[in-house]
Amino acid sequence: MISEFCCNFKELTFKQLQTKIAMITENKVTEIFCMADDFCKSFDAMTTKYTLKPTGKRKY
Repeated sequence: MISEFCCNFKELTFKQLQTKIAMITENKVTEIFCMADDFCKSFDAMTTKYTLKPTGKRKY
């Protein structure tokens, strides 16, 4: 009886741990995508600011 209770407790604890890890992983992935998006916005702004503008029309 005690060993069955202990086994059930370990299984329940393991499932709770898996759930918490999955939540942390999902949050971290979301955070990484937000950081990448912020970087892209900043990079685009700097690129347009410091890119040379064309001086005239292209002649083909």
